[in-house]
Amino acid sequence: MKSPIELLRSLWLDIQRLEPGVKGLGRDFETIEQRFKHEGYGFLAVALPAFGDALTRALSNGRFVCPAGFKLANGQAIPAFLSGMLYEVFEPSSGLLRECPTMGVIKLLREVLYLFKKIQLGDEVNEKLHNVAVAEFFGNDTIAEDHIIDQRAERHLQHVARYLLPTLCSRELDTLTFKHGPGAVAEKVKGNQKWSFLYKALTSEDFDAEKLGFTDFIYSSQGLQALVTDVFSGIASGSLNSTGTSSSIARLVSVPKNSTSVRTITVEPLLKQFVQQGLNTRLREEILKCQVLKQCLALTDQSKNQTLALEGSQTDNWATLDLKSASDLLSLKLVKLVFGHHTPFWEQMVKCRSDQVVDGKTPRSIGKFAGMGNALTFPVQSVVFATIAIAAMLDAIGRKPTKRNVMHAARHVRVFGDDIIVEKLHAHQVVHWLTMAGLKVNHKKSFLEGNFKESCGVDAFRGVNVTPLYLRFRPDNSSLEPKSIAHLVAFSNQAWLRGLYHLSTCVKDEVERRLRKRLPLVSSRCEGLGWVSRQDSYAPQKWNVKLHRFEVKTCVLVPLKRKDHLEGWPALLKFFSSSEDQEVNLLEHLFPKIVMEKHLQESQLRYKNRIRVKWVAA
Repeated sequence: MKSPIELLRSLWLDIQRLEPGVKGLGRDFETIEQRFKHEGYGFLAVALPAFGDALTRALSNGRFVCPAGFKLANGQAIPAFLSGMLYEVFEPSSGLLRECPTMGVIKLLREVLYLFKKIQLGDEVNEKLHNVAVAEFFGNDTIAEDHIIDQRAERHLQHVARYLLPTLCSRELDTLTFKHGPGAVAEKVKGNQKWSFLYKALTSEDFDAEKLGFTDFIYSSQGLQALVTDVFSGIASGSLNSTGTSSSIARLVSVPKNSTSVRTITVEPLLKQFVQQGLNTRLREEILKCQVLKQCLALTDQSKNQTLALEGSQTDNWATLDLKSASDLLSLKLVKLVFGHHTPFWEQMVKCRSDQVVDGKTPRSIGKFAGMGNALTFPVQSVVFATIAIAAMLDAIGRKPTKRNVMHAARHVRVFGDDIIVEKLHAHQVVHWLTMAGLKVNHKKSFLEGNFKESCGVDAFRGVNVTPLYLRFRPDNSSLEPKSIAHLVAFSNQAWLRGLYHLSTCVKDEVERRLRKRLPLVSSRCEGLGWVSRQDSYAPQKWNVKLHRFEVKTCVLVPLKRKDHLEGWPALLKFFSSSEDQEVNLLEHLFPKIVMEKHLQESQLRYKNRIRVKWVAA
C-alpha cells in the first residue's frame, strides 16, 4: 500500500456499493486526491477530522455549520465537498438535520472523516505537541493550586463523602498487597531489576521509611516483616541513596493520543509506585463493597457507560460529559474534601504521591493530586467526580445529603475516569458544580442534549453505534513491526464485519504482502493472526490428538524476553510480595530442579514482540 489514496479508493468502492444513489462521489474523491497532493497528511489527519467534528456537533444540535477550510455549495448551507452524502442527512438550503436521515450514510461519512485521525505525523510534529502538552500540564497545575472552592460546596461535598467507602480504614494498612506496576519507573530499571532496586533501597543506610510513609505498613505486608527484620540485622549493603532524587521526583513524558495532541504521563519513582499499587488495590476493593459507589462505578467495565450512551442517544434521557485535562486539574484540596475523613488512608495517599515532577533538568513542585502515571489517579478521580455529580443532583432538587438520598442519587450517574453520564434533567447543574470545583468540561465532546452521545469509546446516534474505524499506522510505511501488523489484521477484520469489503481486502492484501504469507480463516477467539467471518467459522488444518482440538498454523505475536537473573534476598522479596500462585511458587522454591523458576531467570520486554509461526487452536 504505497499511498493512503489507495486505501481511500477501496473505501470509496464500498461507499458506491452500499449507497448507489449518492451523487458526486467521483468529484469528492478527486478533491481528496488534489488536497492530499498539496497538503499531505495534514488534510487527512487534521482537516478531515475537523470536518467530522462539525458533523458530530450537527447530529447533536440539529444544524450543520461549515468548518473552516471548506467552501459552501452555491446558495446552500452545506459544503460542496461530500455534498452528495450530506444531502442524505441535512436539508441543503438550511443545513437542518432531516427528520429521517439515512443512517448508513452517517456511518460512512464518519468512516471517511475519522479514518486517519489517530495516525502520527512525524517526530517534528510530535515534539511540538509534547512542548504544548508540558506547558499545559504545569499551567493547569497553577490553576488547580490557586482555585478556591465555595465554602457551601465544600460542606456539601464533605457531607456526601461521609457515606462513601465506610470500611476503607476498617482493616489495618499492613494487610495491603504490594506489587510493582507493569510500566516504567523514574529510576529506569525494568523487570526483575525492580526487585533488586527495591531490596537495595530497603536495606540502604540512607533509607528513611518514615519520610516516605512506609513505617505503618510496608514491613509487615505479605510476610515482609520477618524478611526485612533479618535484612536490617546486618545483611544490608547500604549502597543506594534511596531518599534523594530517585525516590521523590517523577519524570514527565508524553504518549501519542491522536494526530493533533499527546497525553502527559508521570513516570513515578519505584518506591512510591510500589506503595501506590497497594493502595490502589485496596481502594478498588472498597469501591466494590460500598453501597453507594458500586451503583455508579465499575472501574474494570466500560460496557455500562457504553450501554447508557446508546440508550441516551435514542431517548435523550442521559447526558454524556467529558472533562478536559481531568487529572491535571484535580487539586490536592479537592481530593482531600472527599478522602480527608479517612485519615490513615488519606495520609498514605499523600505520602506516596510525587510532589515534584521533572521535565528536562529542573524539578518543579506540583499542586495537583497526581499525574496520570500515579496508580491511584484513575480510581481517585472516578470517586471524586461521582461525589461531585451526586452532590450537584441533590443540590438541584433541594434534598439534604442523607444516606438514603445519596444512594438514590447514585443510581442516576455513571462514572468511568473522566467519562461521566448523568440524567439529562441534572446535566447543567452537574456541569456547574464541576466548574465550581475547578475542573473544565470539554464542551466539544460533551453532549447534554440531542440524539448524539459519546462515552468510553462509543459514538451513538439514535440508538445506533456509529463509532468509526481508526487507522493508527501510516499505510505508506511498509513496516514489519509486530504491533503494526496486528493492528492492520484487526482493522481488516473489523472492516469486513462492517460490510466494507473492498477496504478490508485492501488491508488484507497489504498484510500478506508484508508477511509474504497467507493467513488462514480463524475464529474470533483464536490467539493467532487470521481472518474472521460473520459466521465466526474457521478452517482447521489438523486435529491435535493430545489436546483434543482443531489447530491452524499461523503467525502469533510472542513477547520478547531478556535474561534477567534474580537470586538471593531480592528473589525472596519477590516471592513474599507475590499474591498469585503462592502454592506453585512455593513448589518452585522447594524443588528448583523439578520446576524451573523462569520468572527469576528472564523477564518480558514491555511492548516488544516478535512474529512467530506456530500451531494454535483454530
